[in-house]
Amino acid sequence: MTCQCGRSYIVRQGDILFDIAQRELGDGNRWPEIMNADCSKPVNETIFPGQELCIPNGNGNAIELEATFYAHENVGCAFPASGVFGITLRAALEGDWKPRCPDIGENVLRVQCAVARSQIPLRTKFTLVLWDGRQVPAEALDVGTAIVTGKIDILVDTISEALELGRKPVKAIL
Repeated sequence: MTCQCGRSYIVRQGDILFDIAQRELGDGNRWPEIMNADCSKPVNETIFPGQELCIPNGNGNAIELEATFYAHENVGCAFPASGVFGITLRAALEGDWKPRCPDIGENVLRVQCAVARSQIPLRTKFTLVLWDGRQVPAEALDVGTAIVTGKIDILVDTISEALELGRKPVKAIL
């Protein structure tokens, strides 16, 4: 691997730059930041399987948080504080980029999180770094009575999943 300006990524069959940026940087619109392996110029829109790309290392502020989880099973399609619906953690991890509540209001293809507005303002897009190092695109779409500075709630599918996950250390890269 020759990447000197970030971390190496090898293009897989079916990859497009937007999807790579969505997975690797938390925002598909950041695809122009992806560089060729020589780091001298931005990648053009034509990529091919086996090609090495350089993904920029995280830029922005990292906030360490304690995550708890709330269930889609409980909230359904009741409007979150922002009035915008996100997807569940499992959907993001499995690459299921379909709107959660497609027939109601605005939907974004980011993990729905409840935040302390004083720490992360509503509608802030960020990369959520999970306890095991995986990263998913997330957005501050909700608030909660128990959400204070240093805490975050992450939307999951079921109550049992929320209970099983308990509390986990995560990071938000803004």
